Amino acid sequence: MPSSEESLQEVDAHLEANPDDASAWNRKGVLLATMESFGNALRSFDRAIRLNPDLTEAYVNRGRVLLALGPDKAHEALKSIDHALRIEPENGMALFDKASALRALGRTNEEMACYKTLVKVNPKEWRIWMRMGDITLEAGQFGSAVDNYDKALQLDPNLVPALIHRAIALSMMEKWKEATKSVQAATKLAPDDIETWKILGDVNLRAGKYKSAVKALKKAAQIDPHDASIENTLGMVSYRSGNTRDAITHFKRATIRKKKHLSAWRNLGFMYMELEDWEEASTAWNRVTALSKRDPDVFDVQAVTYARLGDFCSAFEAWERARKLYRKQGNEKEVERVRNLGRAARINCARQKKAAKAQREKEKSTRRLDDKLGARRRKQKRSR
Repeated sequence: MPSSEESLQEVDAHLEANPDDASAWNRKGVLLATMESFGNALRSFDRAIRLNPDLTEAYVNRGRVLLALGPDKAHEALKSIDHALRIEPENGMALFDKASALRALGRTNEEMACYKTLVKVNPKEWRIWMRMGDITLEAGQFGSAVDNYDKALQLDPNLVPALIHRAIALSMMEKWKEATKSVQAATKLAPDDIETWKILGDVNLRAGKYKSAVKALKKAAQIDPHDASIENTLGMVSYRSGNTRDAITHFKRATIRKKKHLSAWRNLGFMYMELEDWEEASTAWNRVTALSKRDPDVFDVQAVTYARLGDFCSAFEAWERARKLYRKQGNEKEVERVRNLGRAARINCARQKKAAKAQREKEKSTRRLDDKLGARRRKQKRSR
């Protein structure tokens, strides 16, 4: 089988004799793309399209190369693929690539509509059902997600991702037995896949089967002892089992393994609040607000820890930040609540500042008196 370079030489030789062969220019573009010469590939596809404006393959291939260049090229890629679909509305390859472009653009509803069209053209492609399952799962349509994963699994019973995601959807519906069965099937197919054991641990945690959860999570930890999410989930198991101190130990380990583990820091904050250890709680929430700057809830909780510590000035600042973020969300009820809390904190802050100022003035006056007395003693001593 000739290499890409040899094939490219053959195409170039053909094009020297046949410069108006649009299909050959398209073939050259494909070869250049496989060699990651994307700019030259695009120029070859453009040449093919100029020579034959109805060459569907050139539009599709051009769109694929643009998608490979990154999300910022997705809009241009979509235009190229749409052009191909105007020529061949049921072109399965073009429909699949259009869905990929829409996904890159975050246009999920249109992506789903594209897959619904595509599944009519090619109902035996498991990747279509799998992606439809993921879209419905993300949308909270758990029953539809399970149906889509089931259809993917009918086409390929060994699809580990479909079994895992199906288990997640079933657990969200609190169908624990079915969820457990689904993810256990995944662990048998892929015993060295850490995600299968982590999901099994999570499903058992949600089902209240704490011993089974720990067993699955320990299996995951054997695969990767440094995975912070395992420690975080073990912390939740300990907390649900009533072992708050053990939970804190696990959450701390998670933050050591991954310093920016937002969930573990949040969990630590709540644990310390439950224990009324406001110093530690405040430290944890300071880390959370540093990692999650647009979540009003975390600033609200942070303000509570400050107020419990008697630091009303910091509490006022945190509630003020929460108020602005709630306002951006349009949550007027929460805006009013934190505004009232902030007002009370501001009043106490002003009192604290006034008391601190009075204390400084008192200390200053005392120092002046001491200085005067000291100077008088030194003067009397010299006069002797």
